[in-house]
Amino acid sequence: MAQFKRKLKKGLRWYFKFGHNGKTHFSKCIYLSKAEAKKAEIELLQELEDRERNPNKDIELPLFDLMNERLDYIQANNSEKHYSESQRYLKLFYKHMGNVMIQDITKADINRFLVDVATSQKKKKDRKNKLIKTTNYPVNALLRVVKALFYYAIETYELNMRNPCKGIDFYPIEKRMKYIPSDEELTALLLLCNEEQKSLVEFIIDTGARINEAIALMGKDVGDDYVVLYTRKSHGGNRIPRKVPKPDCLKEKSFSANERVFSRWTIKPHFLKRKIILLKTQMWGWHCLPHRYASLLSKEGRPLFEIMKLLGHSNIETTQIYLQLL
Repeated sequence: MAQFKRKLKKGLRWYFKFGHNGKTHFSKCIYLSKAEAKKAEIELLQELEDRERNPNKDIELPLFDLMNERLDYIQANNSEKHYSESQRYLKLFYKHMGNVMIQDITKADINRFLVDVATSQKKKKDRKNKLIKTTNYPVNALLRVVKALFYYAIETYELNMRNPCKGIDFYPIEKRMKYIPSDEELTALLLLCNEEQKSLVEFIIDTGARINEAIALMGKDVGDDYVVLYTRKSHGGNRIPRKVPKPDCLKEKSFSANERVFSRWTIKPHFLKRKIILLKTQMWGWHCLPHRYASLLSKEGRPLFEIMKLLGHSNIETTQIYLQLL
């Protein structure tokens, strides 16, 4: 620690300069005396040492502010679906916790929150006041979103705190086989669809694409005998391309490079559910069609590695989950 003087137009002034933990700290040349500069130097050193002993002391981070910052980050870097789901789950967390400082939230607080959500899930009733059979998927989704919120705060603000979600186990899930619609069911469904709807359903049947991949398909991604689909391996991850054979529903059509192939929809369409209700058959969703696609390829004797690549999986164990006996 040392103080130095400099002769300026306005007179003699003092400043300080010292090293601390590999960094050099110095002041402006503003002090009128050496004693004044030394006092300011000692105060700064005490402040630096206090921050080391209490790294979170000076950072007041209200939950509401952190949530908004995190949602802005998700909106800029992730899909609209991820943003809307995160917004919904974080609102529930905020409603339960209130606008507390995040450093004050404990593991016990998180556990109580999850128990409350799981309990309310089991009390859900339909319009006829009958209990609805629910799963723990929403509870686990909440845990993932809240855990990501704390990791974001810890990394962004370099907080010396433990993530209160760490060590909390996910709630048990009853794994079920995906329902695979039969050829007869798909034929009946297609008869109820208009041309745009029919084209989208046939595209997913013949390519095994996820519904979001299909909706995002651009004209420049359609080749002479293939289409390029883009998959995100994780929330916020890069879009990874893969080629799949061009389906019959697109072979007689042409698109400009920047034209969306299924331009009618910007989010997951809901007509599938309405059509299946009209058919009065087993309910199933869009993601059942990639399971059907994978299972048919397996039935044909296609190698597991080839099926994995066509589905855009990076782990062969994920592909095995898709395969079912038809």
